[in-house]
Amino acid sequence: MKTVAASLLLVLGLSQGQAVAATQWQALAPGVRFAQLNPDSANPGGTLYAFKVDLTKNHLDLALAQDQNKKSTSVAQLARQSNALIAVNGGFFTPDHQPVGLRIQHGQQRSQIQRTSWWGVFFTKKGKPYIVPRSAFQKNKSINMAVQAGPRLVVNGRIPSLKPNMDERSALCINRKHRVIITVTKNLPLTTTALAAVLRQPESKGGLGCVNALNLDGGHSAQLYAKMGKFYLSVPNVSNITDAIVVLPTSNNR
Repeated sequence: MKTVAASLLLVLGLSQGQAVAATQWQALAPGVRFAQLNPDSANPGGTLYAFKVDLTKNHLDLALAQDQNKKSTSVAQLARQSNALIAVNGGFFTPDHQPVGLRIQHGQQRSQIQRTSWWGVFFTKKGKPYIVPRSAFQKNKSINMAVQAGPRLVVNGRIPSLKPNMDERSALCINRKHRVIITVTKNLPLTTTALAAVLRQPESKGGLGCVNALNLDGGHSAQLYAKMGKFYLSVPNVSNITDAIVVLPTSNNR
């Protein structure tokens, strides 16, 4: 327990009384803000990118490689073909690039829910975001999009027991104002517990203020693409993926 606690203090920059600046957000588009964090003082080249999305001005959906007659492709390619503001890798898939776990796109179910107990489901319903355990998810015609992955990193403001393996990470989380925060790391391998600590930490203390969070398919799949006006960010990776979570302006909805 002492080792875990020490690692969390390091990640949050709180060890030895070190002060932490509040998270600074940059407005990029209506309802979209961007922040760049370096939560590990021992790794100055590592970065955690975060986008805060207001779903009253934007909506989330899925872009699937199979809709391009492909088994897999890059997040950047899915973003460009969807005219997305932001795209991040989605859920898990098999070695032959078949999606594993629930996917709902444009209100239509594209793959079946898995019974894995420690996975969760992120979904949007009537313009509001939710993260629930797999056992609590119920189909509803009002659900616009959904993706199943795991583990849940923050559950109602608490960090559950998580495995200690380190890797590049991507995640979705929801703050108290029902904003969706999309995150991805670059050159910053983290344990799921360390990532959860940054996600949960208040913005005033250098975190992202999330009350619920879901880990996406990280490692070689963790990738992100964003283009808004003069702003451009691409975080590629070595693996192609089967689907991406995309952010689209509300004016394009349906």
